[in-house]
Amino acid sequence: METKAKKKTFNIIMVALIAVIAVCGIMLVGHIQGWFGGGSGSSSDMVCEEISGVVNVERSGVGYSLEKDVAIEAGDIVETKNGSEAIFNLGKNNIAVNENTEMEIPTCGEGSLDITLNEGEFFAEVPDAPDSFTIDFGKNKAMITGTVFSVSQQKNSSTLDVFEGTVTVTAEDGSENTVSAGQELLIARNAKDKLSVETSDLQATFLSDYMINKLLACDTSDLCFDADALNKVITAREKEKKQAAKALEQEAIEIASNEENAASGSGDTSGGSSDIMTCTIQIQCKSILKNMDKLASGKNRYVPSNGVILSTSSVQFQKGETAYDVTKRACSATGIQIEASYVPLYGSYYVEGINHLYEFDCGEMSGWLYKVNGWAPNYGCSEYKLKNGDSIVWTYTCTGR
Repeated sequence: METKAKKKTFNIIMVALIAVIAVCGIMLVGHIQGWFGGGSGSSSDMVCEEISGVVNVERSGVGYSLEKDVAIEAGDIVETKNGSEAIFNLGKNNIAVNENTEMEIPTCGEGSLDITLNEGEFFAEVPDAPDSFTIDFGKNKAMITGTVFSVSQQKNSSTLDVFEGTVTVTAEDGSENTVSAGQELLIARNAKDKLSVETSDLQATFLSDYMINKLLACDTSDLCFDADALNKVITAREKEKKQAAKALEQEAIEIASNEENAASGSGDTSGGSSDIMTCTIQIQCKSILKNMDKLASGKNRYVPSNGVILSTSSVQFQKGETAYDVTKRACSATGIQIEASYVPLYGSYYVEGINHLYEFDCGEMSGWLYKVNGWAPNYGCSEYKLKNGDSIVWTYTCTGR
């Protein structure tokens, strides 16, 4: 009888333990998923309103896929994968997080929001900012009031664009910068590790397609760019893409013909590699033609009469290759001189000169800039991984733009 009583007691204890473990598990999952305490969102909650692609969140050391209507909590880390986006709502405020972005939320709720942008970019429409709203990006801190702005953080540069209102930024060097609507703050280190903090006028052509689409969707009509200006940029880029696509189509015909001839000659009928893709590249220095009086002595022989060093050309590349890889290969194939240096601090290459034209050869702000599909990434060309059909344009600028 004693043995049976002990067994019964043991079974009751085990059942109770299992029940406790199950309840704890449910509470833990419910806490992580936001089942308890404002999942639908209140004025002090930062709630995930929309998701496309793969978006992860790490909470209390546990990572999982973020879902719509889940409230963000202090300490969360949000990460968007390639081709993904997340949109968060905070009362009347919206924050759209672009692909390949990681941000931490040290503080969230009760009139306070702190965001640390580790990498990537986001767009924010903040007509009714929390009492305390700060953003750390790189070693810089922005104080946010009612405004529309975007922040980008890459390995070698930090950028803040303001489209409405003003944003105050304390930069890495301790300087305080007020950035107004229609201005861009760029904080970067050059190849010699010298810090530059510069506020300049913002132009619609500087913006990525992602940012333009976000601005077009804004409720406010007080932005520094109107819809017509933004749509003109989109139209111009579509035209450029169509021209590139036409060149790609012709290149594809030539490639297919060459592969067919090679296959018939070797007896191989398997076709070409599916990993081979094609992009276009152009290199030009037309801005120098209008600033010949500033050009360093003896450099005029390297400036073509039409300012085009390499006309639009198709180049093949493999998955994972960068804008730098293709640029170097294109220059090598056409006999164009190129010099670049690897900067360990940023883990990327910096293009110093092409066709013997170098930084500062045509003024203090002169040098080489690149664009992909009409957009100028604010990070190194060796960090930009190409996609099939991309259009690369290298431009020598005399104004820094």
